[in-house]
Amino acid sequence: MLLVESSRASGQSVRDAITDPAMMDDCELLPVATVAEAQVIMAHQPIDVVVLDIGDSDVHGVSGVGDLRAAGQAIPIIVVNGPASAEAARAYAEAGARDYLSSADAGPSSLRRAVIYATGRRRQDRIEDNRRSLANDRGMSSAGRATSVTAQLAGHGSIRERKPAAFGTLVEQYLSLFHEYLDPPADPHIRPLSTMERIATSIGDEGGGPRDLLDLHVVALERAIGGTTVERTSTLVFEGRLLAIEMMGLLVDYYRLGHRRRIAPGDRA
Repeated sequence: MLLVESSRASGQSVRDAITDPAMMDDCELLPVATVAEAQVIMAHQPIDVVVLDIGDSDVHGVSGVGDLRAAGQAIPIIVVNGPASAEAARAYAEAGARDYLSSADAGPSSLRRAVIYATGRRRQDRIEDNRRSLANDRGMSSAGRATSVTAQLAGHGSIRERKPAAFGTLVEQYLSLFHEYLDPPADPHIRPLSTMERIATSIGDEGGGPRDLLDLHVVALERAIGGTTVERTSTLVFEGRLLAIEMMGLLVDYYRLGHRRRIAPGDRA
Protein backbone atom coordinates (compact mmCIF):
# COMPACT_ATOMS: atom_id res chain seq x y z
CA MET A 1 0.00 0.00 0.00
CA LEU A 2 1.19 3.49 -0.88
CA LEU A 3 0.69 6.44 1.48
CA VAL A 4 1.07 10.00 0.16
CA GLU A 5 1.49 12.18 3.26
CA SER A 6 0.43 15.78 3.74
CA SER A 7 2.75 16.17 6.72
CA ARG A 8 4.91 13.92 8.88
CA ALA A 9 2.57 14.21 11.86
CA SER A 10 -0.58 13.56 9.88
CA GLY A 11 1.08 10.72 8.02
CA GLN A 12 2.13 9.10 11.29
CA SER A 13 -1.46 8.91 12.50
CA VAL A 14 -2.45 7.24 9.25
CA ARG A 15 0.47 4.80 9.48
CA ASP A 16 -0.45 3.88 13.05
CA ALA A 17 -4.02 3.10 12.04
CA ILE A 18 -3.14 1.14 8.91
CA THR A 19 -0.31 -0.93 10.35
CA ASP A 20 -2.11 -1.98 13.53
CA PRO A 21 -0.99 -5.65 13.75
CA ALA A 22 -4.32 -6.64 15.25
CA MET A 23 -6.07 -5.70 12.00
CA MET A 24 -3.58 -5.51 9.13
CA ASP A 25 -0.46 -7.50 9.98
CA ASP A 26 0.24 -8.33 6.33
CA CYS A 27 0.13 -4.75 5.06
CA GLU A 28 3.36 -3.43 3.55
CA LEU A 29 3.30 0.36 3.72
CA LEU A 30 5.32 2.67 1.46
CA PRO A 31 5.13 6.33 2.63
CA VAL A 32 6.07 9.19 0.27
CA ALA A 33 5.79 12.95 0.52
CA THR A 34 4.56 13.88 -2.95
CA VAL A 35 2.27 12.63 -5.70
CA ALA A 36 5.23 12.68 -8.09
CA GLU A 37 7.11 10.19 -5.89
CA ALA A 38 4.01 8.01 -5.75
CA GLN A 39 3.75 8.00 -9.55
CA VAL A 40 7.33 6.72 -9.86
CA ILE A 41 6.64 3.84 -7.48
CA MET A 42 3.35 2.98 -9.18
CA ALA A 43 5.17 2.73 -12.50
CA HIS A 44 7.67 0.16 -11.21
CA GLN A 45 5.90 -2.10 -8.73
CA PRO A 46 2.41 -3.50 -8.03
CA ILE A 47 0.32 -1.43 -5.62
CA ASP A 48 -3.02 -2.58 -4.19
CA VAL A 49 -4.24 0.76 -2.85
CA VAL A 50 -3.13 4.41 -2.52
CA VAL A 51 -4.03 6.47 0.54
CA LEU A 52 -3.83 10.19 -0.25
CA ASP A 53 -3.56 12.21 2.96
CA ILE A 54 -4.49 15.75 1.93
CA GLY A 55 -4.89 17.47 5.33
CA ASP A 56 -7.24 20.34 6.03
CA SER A 57 -5.17 22.58 3.80
CA ASP A 58 -5.83 20.24 0.85
CA VAL A 59 -2.08 20.13 0.20
CA HIS A 60 -2.19 17.79 -2.80
CA GLY A 61 -5.40 19.08 -4.35
CA VAL A 62 -8.03 17.32 -6.42
CA SER A 63 -5.56 17.26 -9.30
CA GLY A 64 -3.42 14.87 -7.26
CA VAL A 65 -6.10 12.20 -7.63
CA GLY A 66 -6.11 12.71 -11.39
CA ASP A 67 -2.32 12.36 -11.50
CA LEU A 68 -2.48 9.15 -9.47
CA ARG A 69 -5.25 7.78 -11.66
CA ALA A 70 -3.12 8.45 -14.73
CA ALA A 71 -0.30 6.44 -13.17
CA GLY A 72 -2.52 3.46 -12.36
CA GLN A 73 -6.09 3.46 -13.62
CA ALA A 74 -7.21 0.37 -11.73
CA ILE A 75 -5.56 1.17 -8.39
CA PRO A 76 -8.11 2.38 -5.81
CA ILE A 77 -7.41 5.75 -4.16
CA ILE A 78 -8.63 6.61 -0.67
CA VAL A 79 -8.53 10.32 0.24
CA VAL A 80 -8.22 11.02 3.97
CA ASN A 81 -8.06 13.95 6.41
CA GLY A 82 -9.76 16.44 4.09
CA PRO A 83 -12.35 19.07 4.95
CA ALA A 84 -15.72 17.84 6.19
CA SER A 85 -17.81 19.11 3.29
CA ALA A 86 -20.05 17.45 0.76
CA GLU A 87 -18.53 19.58 -1.99
CA ALA A 88 -15.01 18.31 -1.26
CA ALA A 89 -16.17 14.71 -1.10
CA ARG A 90 -18.01 15.10 -4.43
CA ALA A 91 -15.01 16.75 -6.12
CA TYR A 92 -12.65 13.94 -5.11
CA ALA A 93 -15.16 11.26 -6.10
CA GLU A 94 -15.58 12.86 -9.54
CA ALA A 95 -11.77 12.97 -9.88
CA GLY A 96 -11.68 9.20 -9.37
CA ALA A 97 -11.20 8.58 -5.64
CA ARG A 98 -12.72 5.30 -4.40
CA ASP A 99 -13.41 6.69 -0.91
CA TYR A 100 -13.23 9.99 0.96
CA LEU A 101 -12.76 10.30 4.72
CA SER A 102 -12.72 13.77 6.23
CA SER A 103 -10.63 14.63 9.29
CA ALA A 104 -13.63 13.95 11.46
CA ASP A 105 -14.29 10.56 9.86
CA ALA A 106 -10.74 9.24 9.43
CA GLY A 107 -10.53 7.35 12.69
CA PRO A 108 -8.50 4.12 12.91
CA SER A 109 -11.51 1.83 12.47
CA SER A 110 -12.97 3.75 9.52
CA LEU A 111 -9.60 4.00 7.81
CA ARG A 112 -8.79 0.32 8.27
CA ARG A 113 -12.22 -0.66 7.02
CA ALA A 114 -11.82 1.48 3.90
CA VAL A 115 -8.34 0.09 3.18
CA ILE A 116 -9.38 -3.53 3.75
CA TYR A 117 -12.38 -3.12 1.44
CA ALA A 118 -10.38 -1.38 -1.31
CA THR A 119 -7.54 -3.89 -1.09
CA GLY A 120 -9.94 -6.82 -1.25
CA ARG A 121 -11.67 -5.40 -4.30
CA ARG A 122 -8.35 -4.71 -5.99
CA ARG A 123 -7.07 -8.24 -5.42
CA GLN A 124 -10.33 -9.71 -6.65
CA ASP A 125 -10.05 -7.61 -9.81
CA ARG A 126 -6.53 -8.93 -10.34
CA ILE A 127 -7.69 -12.51 -9.84
CA GLU A 128 -10.39 -11.97 -12.47
CA ASP A 129 -7.84 -10.39 -14.85
CA ASN A 130 -5.57 -13.42 -14.40
CA ARG A 131 -8.46 -15.80 -15.05
CA ARG A 132 -9.42 -13.97 -18.22
CA SER A 133 -5.81 -14.04 -19.45
CA LEU A 134 -5.52 -17.77 -18.83
CA ALA A 135 -8.89 -18.41 -20.49
CA ASN A 136 -7.77 -16.42 -23.53
CA ASP A 137 -4.52 -18.41 -23.77
CA ARG A 138 -6.40 -21.69 -23.44
CA GLY A 139 -8.78 -20.62 -26.18
CA MET A 140 -5.88 -20.08 -28.58
CA SER A 141 -4.14 -23.35 -27.68
CA SER A 142 -5.05 -26.81 -29.00
CA ALA A 143 -7.17 -27.31 -25.87
CA GLY A 144 -9.56 -24.77 -27.35
CA ARG A 145 -10.30 -26.84 -30.43
CA ALA A 146 -11.01 -30.46 -31.30
CA THR A 147 -8.67 -32.49 -33.49
CA SER A 148 -10.09 -35.44 -35.41
CA VAL A 149 -8.68 -38.94 -34.91
CA THR A 150 -7.83 -39.06 -38.62
CA ALA A 151 -5.78 -35.89 -38.34
CA GLN A 152 -3.94 -37.28 -35.30
CA LEU A 153 -3.10 -40.53 -37.14
CA ALA A 154 -1.87 -38.51 -40.10
CA GLY A 155 0.47 -36.59 -37.83
CA HIS A 156 -1.46 -33.34 -38.00
CA GLY A 157 -2.67 -33.18 -34.40
CA SER A 158 -0.96 -31.32 -31.60
CA ILE A 159 2.18 -32.65 -29.91
CA ARG A 160 0.09 -33.02 -26.78
CA GLU A 161 -2.22 -35.45 -28.62
CA ARG A 162 0.31 -37.21 -30.86
CA LYS A 163 3.26 -37.54 -28.48
CA PRO A 164 2.19 -37.14 -24.85
CA ALA A 165 5.57 -38.28 -23.48
CA ALA A 166 7.46 -35.72 -25.56
CA PHE A 167 4.93 -33.08 -24.57
CA GLY A 168 5.46 -33.91 -20.89
CA THR A 169 9.21 -33.48 -21.30
CA LEU A 170 8.71 -30.13 -23.04
CA VAL A 171 6.40 -28.97 -20.25
CA GLU A 172 9.10 -29.68 -17.66
CA GLN A 173 11.64 -27.77 -19.75
CA TYR A 174 9.26 -24.84 -20.24
CA LEU A 175 8.45 -24.74 -16.53
CA SER A 176 12.16 -24.51 -15.74
CA LEU A 177 12.44 -21.77 -18.36
CA PHE A 178 9.68 -19.84 -16.59
CA HIS A 179 11.76 -19.66 -13.42
CA GLU A 180 14.96 -18.94 -15.32
CA TYR A 181 13.27 -16.15 -17.29
CA LEU A 182 11.49 -14.51 -14.35
CA ASP A 183 14.10 -15.13 -11.63
CA PRO A 184 17.51 -15.14 -13.35
CA PRO A 185 20.32 -16.34 -11.07
CA ALA A 186 22.64 -13.46 -11.94
CA ASP A 187 22.05 -10.35 -14.04
CA PRO A 188 18.27 -9.76 -14.32
CA HIS A 189 18.79 -8.22 -17.75
CA ILE A 190 20.26 -11.43 -19.19
CA ARG A 191 17.68 -13.59 -20.96
CA PRO A 192 18.12 -17.40 -20.99
CA LEU A 193 18.31 -17.36 -24.78
CA SER A 194 20.03 -20.74 -25.18
CA THR A 195 17.29 -22.49 -23.19
CA MET A 196 14.61 -20.65 -25.16
CA GLU A 197 16.17 -21.64 -28.48
CA ARG A 198 16.56 -25.28 -27.45
CA ILE A 199 12.88 -25.52 -26.52
CA ALA A 200 11.80 -23.78 -29.74
CA THR A 201 13.99 -26.20 -31.68
CA SER A 202 12.48 -29.19 -29.88
CA ILE A 203 8.97 -27.98 -30.71
CA GLY A 204 9.96 -27.62 -34.36
CA ASP A 205 11.64 -31.02 -34.43
CA GLU A 206 8.40 -32.57 -33.18
CA GLY A 207 6.49 -30.89 -36.01
CA GLY A 208 4.88 -28.42 -33.65
CA GLY A 209 3.65 -24.91 -34.32
CA PRO A 210 2.22 -21.87 -32.51
CA ARG A 211 -0.64 -23.81 -30.90
CA ASP A 212 1.82 -26.32 -29.48
CA LEU A 213 3.85 -23.49 -28.00
CA LEU A 214 0.68 -22.11 -26.41
CA ASP A 215 -0.14 -25.58 -25.09
CA LEU A 216 3.21 -25.66 -23.32
CA HIS A 217 2.82 -22.11 -22.10
CA VAL A 218 -0.65 -22.66 -20.61
CA VAL A 219 0.20 -25.94 -18.87
CA ALA A 220 3.50 -24.63 -17.48
CA LEU A 221 1.86 -21.36 -16.38
CA GLU A 222 -0.94 -23.16 -14.56
CA ARG A 223 1.62 -25.27 -12.72
CA ALA A 224 3.81 -22.26 -11.94
CA ILE A 225 0.99 -20.24 -10.36
CA GLY A 226 -0.30 -23.08 -8.22
CA GLY A 227 -0.26 -22.00 -4.57
CA THR A 228 1.30 -18.59 -5.27
CA THR A 229 0.08 -15.18 -4.12
CA VAL A 230 -2.13 -12.95 -6.25
CA GLU A 231 0.83 -10.61 -6.78
CA ARG A 232 3.11 -13.44 -7.94
CA THR A 233 0.37 -14.79 -10.22
CA SER A 234 -0.01 -11.38 -11.85
CA THR A 235 3.75 -11.24 -12.44
CA LEU A 236 3.80 -14.75 -13.92
CA VAL A 237 0.87 -14.01 -16.22
CA PHE A 238 2.29 -10.69 -17.48
CA GLU A 239 5.96 -11.67 -17.76
CA GLY A 240 4.97 -15.09 -19.07
CA ARG A 241 3.14 -13.44 -21.96
CA LEU A 242 6.33 -11.59 -22.89
CA LEU A 243 8.18 -14.91 -22.79
CA ALA A 244 5.59 -16.55 -25.05
CA ILE A 245 5.93 -13.72 -27.58
CA GLU A 246 9.71 -14.17 -27.67
CA MET A 247 9.35 -17.93 -27.97
CA MET A 248 6.94 -17.49 -30.87
CA GLY A 249 9.58 -15.45 -32.68
CA LEU A 250 12.18 -18.18 -32.14
CA LEU A 251 9.79 -20.80 -33.47
CA VAL A 252 9.19 -18.68 -36.57
CA ASP A 253 12.99 -18.45 -37.00
CA TYR A 254 13.21 -22.25 -36.80
CA TYR A 255 10.89 -22.70 -39.77
CA ARG A 256 12.29 -19.73 -41.66
CA LEU A 257 15.84 -21.08 -41.45
CA GLY A 258 14.63 -24.57 -42.28
CA HIS A 259 17.03 -26.41 -39.99
CA ARG A 260 17.78 -27.11 -36.36
CA ARG A 261 19.50 -24.28 -34.49
CA ARG A 262 22.87 -25.26 -33.05
CA ILE A 263 23.39 -23.77 -29.61
CA ALA A 264 26.27 -24.24 -27.23
CA PRO A 265 25.01 -25.50 -23.84
CA GLY A 266 26.39 -22.53 -21.91
CA ASP A 267 25.22 -19.76 -24.23
CA ARG A 268 23.12 -16.93 -22.81
CA ALA A 269 22.12 -13.55 -24.20
